Amino acid sequence: MTTRTLRALLSRVMATTALSGVAAGGVVLLAAGQAQAHSLTSSTLSVRVGDEQVEATVSVAADTLDAVLGEAATDAAVTGYLADHLTVTGSDGSVWAETWSPVVRETVEGIDSYRVDVMLDSGGADPSSFTLAYDGVIATDSSHEAVVVLTDAAGDISTAGVLSATDDTLVVGDAAATGLTDMVGYGLHHVLEGADHLLFLLTLLLVAPVVAVGGRWRRRDGVRPTLGAVLAVVTAFTVGHSSTLLASALGWVTAPSAPVEVLIAVSVGVAAVHALRPLARRGEVLVAGGFGLVHGLAFAGILTDLGLAGVTSVPALLAFNVGVELAQLLTVALVFPSLYLLSRTRWYPRVRVAGALLALVAATTWALDRLGWLADPLAGVEETLVAHPWWVVVGVALLALAARATDPPVGRGRWAARRAVPTSAGPTR
Repeated sequence: MTTRTLRALLSRVMATTALSGVAAGGVVLLAAGQAQAHSLTSSTLSVRVGDEQVEATVSVAADTLDAVLGEAATDAAVTGYLADHLTVTGSDGSVWAETWSPVVRETVEGIDSYRVDVMLDSGGADPSSFTLAYDGVIATDSSHEAVVVLTDAAGDISTAGVLSATDDTLVVGDAAATGLTDMVGYGLHHVLEGADHLLFLLTLLLVAPVVAVGGRWRRRDGVRPTLGAVLAVVTAFTVGHSSTLLASALGWVTAPSAPVEVLIAVSVGVAAVHALRPLARRGEVLVAGGFGLVHGLAFAGILTDLGLAGVTSVPALLAFNVGVELAQLLTVALVFPSLYLLSRTRWYPRVRVAGALLALVAATTWALDRLGWLADPLAGVEETLVAHPWWVVVGVALLALAARATDPPVGRGRWAARRAVPTSAGPTR
């Protein structure tokens, strides 16, 4: 057996073992994820200041609150729990009386949530000056946060702050200066905690190191063209989601959340099909830009639920969008170098196909779940991986190092020779 044959055999064995390990790991994660994962890691408090009183709306994911209460919560249990964990104190030191409305169950970005309104009686004190203390879920889960959106008596909307385990109180007015910074962080975490947004971007990145030629994928030559492809995809996605996010904030575009969430699942599926076989030359740019419009509507939906809408909310929305872009750039920076290293070896066609198939399976389960036809069987896997993103980053890096060790990187000259004389182990697919 020649050295080349032995190396090719070892490469195939290691590729099969690695992909089998990913599948087996998914099964283990599913069992663990179903036991401990939460749907959302943040709640929202929308506070509206009037001339004589203050109203607030508390929204928290149903799975998150059910886990805290230990069971599927009744409306009375939800209201009682939130009332125990919310205290508003006036500038004169008096605690304001609270009147809670019935619980409303709604869907936010495909996640079932509890929403409850509460009327706060200032007792004749100045309603524009008060201290809000809230530690719902935070008292049990130190990683949980509560985003506070403030609408003042003039109708101006701002992000007042983010309550956390280290600071669960907010003096209205004093925290407004830090609101935009908080919204940047909120946008960053929203994308990093959203499996569908991340998988859409990662699936598009799978084809950045290759180029469509004659309806098939072929490896790009050189770093510069590959980086150019990455830049084109990221820019198209940014333009797409930024356009609809801003248009929705200004009231130019509205869309119900249910079909938007289904279309996001479809976007992942289309990106996966394109990664298997090119739909069009530079089709990844078209997919990123076109479906970026849909992802922007989803971002707008979560912000509308916060009470952020209209011209006065544009600064907060732009800050949120900056956070989205930072999450996007962070994802590219952490994952793409490993993908590029893989693309220089004969492993990459298998990795690209395997990644695309996994994305296609996830997209299908999301679509069926969001249409109400089938409960997502992979929910635990997705939530666990989102909670431990370094597993993905390190896993892809180790796969790249293993490929490099068993199959030296392909240079421009060697690749040109392979294009002229294709072999069964060649890089095209």
